[in-house]
Amino acid sequence: MTSAFEPLSFEGFHAAELPRRLSAVPTPLPESYARRLRPLGIRIRESGESMTYSRMGGTVRVETGDASAETLVEIAHESWEEIVHDLESVPSLIYGQRATRIRGNFMRFLEWEPALRWMFTGRAVYDPDAVDLRDASGALLDVTRGFSLEDDREEMAHFLREAGYIWVRNVLSPKEIDELNTEAERLRSSARPGDQESWWGKRADGSAVLCRVLRAGKEPHMRALHGDPRLRGLAELCDVPMATKMGAEDQDGVTFLWKEPGVEEGLADLPWHRDCGMGGHASMCPTAVLSVFLGPNTEEAGEIRFLPGSWQMSLPFAEAGDEDAPKGVAPPAQPGDVTFHYGDGLHVAPPPTSEVGPFRRSVLIGFSRADGRHHRGGRHYNDVLLGAEDGQIQHMSKVASRT
Repeated sequence: MTSAFEPLSFEGFHAAELPRRLSAVPTPLPESYARRLRPLGIRIRESGESMTYSRMGGTVRVETGDASAETLVEIAHESWEEIVHDLESVPSLIYGQRATRIRGNFMRFLEWEPALRWMFTGRAVYDPDAVDLRDASGALLDVTRGFSLEDDREEMAHFLREAGYIWVRNVLSPKEIDELNTEAERLRSSARPGDQESWWGKRADGSAVLCRVLRAGKEPHMRALHGDPRLRGLAELCDVPMATKMGAEDQDGVTFLWKEPGVEEGLADLPWHRDCGMGGHASMCPTAVLSVFLGPNTEEAGEIRFLPGSWQMSLPFAEAGDEDAPKGVAPPAQPGDVTFHYGDGLHVAPPPTSEVGPFRRSVLIGFSRADGRHHRGGRHYNDVLLGAEDGQIQHMSKVASRT
């Protein structure tokens, strides 16, 4: 899909087009974020051309060359173009070993991603002091509100539009949850490390822990969720037509997620992230994920939290427990409840605080806009995470420190 755009000259873009875009950005970089940015250099692999970006108040100063860059990263010209068009992401370049660290720290490159999106596309960086969410009457939005399937559809659509997520109670019956749990145990027993259809983590003693199974749609009870009118009706709350990302029986058509305590390696416990974090925002989004809860969404169980109003913004990399990280909202969902969230909305999944459970278990169904597709013709952007023989999905900080 990159070829659908006019080719960009690296030097010409920075000389003429980027200053125009910077002058048109409606909001400055938040001070709390901008002060963390250290000079970043981008060097083009084929030509050796380079530019350095540095913070200048609430905007960015651009200099030719890389002598002043504390962190210098080399990428292909095509990858740079894809970043400009918001088709590529910094995490994908790092995981896919398509970026070379010449000096500095890859985590600094990652920290710049919200600013790069702000520079190139005008996408705002999340500023908690500037978020102002309102309900249909103009009153402050109650971001903890839960709904039922009988509630007013326009109220539900408005909440989703503002907050970027919605929590709906009592969608599936206890009998249906029992049936899905039975299928889940069948999936758990058949998954194997390295099968390229599952994500695994490790505990401190080295034992493997199953975190996700990607082929849940091959089980009849899971596959039937694709056509359930109660669930499809939630996707119809979106302002654009949405379709399931994969066929019901394909890998990633339906995913099963388990939270487990004590996982010290892998991606069982996710930092603040967006679901298009491995690329494809401009070609796929809006995306969305529908979660059917088979276990409770509590702090003890390993909750998922959403950042209200963030789905049209960016957020720098942060762990759930970082001092400056946002707290977010954790709907107190119980088995049978459902959440539906835009993939662009920032969310986090810290580890369980309990050792005994029950822990969060969820069935995940992915959606994207009806005409969305992989811009390079690939199967799934998250495939860059697969490939290890032991099934491990390494944490970004570890990947960045090795390369």
